[in-house]
Amino acid sequence: MLSWESTKIGYNNLLKSTIKLAKKAIHNAKIKPEDIGLIVHGGVYREHFRTEPAFATHIHGGLNIHCTNISFDSPTCFSFDVTDGSCSPHIALQSIADLLPSLRNKFALLCIGDDRPTKHCDWDYESYCVVAVIGVSGEGIKLVSVDYDNSNFNPNFTTIGYFDEDIKANKFLQAGNSKYLQQESKNNYFSGNSNWLSGKHMHEFLQKVDGQNDTLEHCIVDRSGKSTTAKWEF
Repeated sequence: MLSWESTKIGYNNLLKSTIKLAKKAIHNAKIKPEDIGLIVHGGVYREHFRTEPAFATHIHGGLNIHCTNISFDSPTCFSFDVTDGSCSPHIALQSIADLLPSLRNKFALLCIGDDRPTKHCDWDYESYCVVAVIGVSGEGIKLVSVDYDNSNFNPNFTTIGYFDEDIKANKFLQAGNSKYLQQESKNNYFSGNSNWLSGKHMHEFLQKVDGQNDTLEHCIVDRSGKSTTAKWEF
């Protein structure tokens, strides 16, 4: 990870925040936008529950990276979303680790965050936007591995979205009960509150990076009970 930027956002401005932070992160990484070959967005909630086109493609267009006529010789940038609850940051990181070495351009943007889907929903979460520049090589913290644990997964805990005819708008509700785990932090380990959204999980982890000089494990346990653990080296 060559550079990263993060901020707390308000309602429905995730795209604007992501593009602004991406420009800063690219500048701080001392690369050019056209050096980016991959954009992966991780998060679940988005304005109007929009799933198509991928949110990453809006970031792609907003940064105007390789938005040219496609041919065998033209430069390219791939962009897509991953949605796996609060564990999305680690799934996105694993996707970048798998794909980036095979691309011509050896830099990727990791973009994490959630929007309030609609004003007609209860929204008591803290939304954060996080953007990081990931390189195949270079200075910065190094992702060593991502491990997965579904042993405590609760399939009965879900978020249901639907169209409410009375208000002519989308709404969502939660079904099932889940036990929220509290934040835990020690020398080489950090795990956030399982009620956090993906952006806050990544934001709070990155606050722990300064001062580390060995390894740091970042565990995300999402509200469904499944978890991922990313191990980093310094």
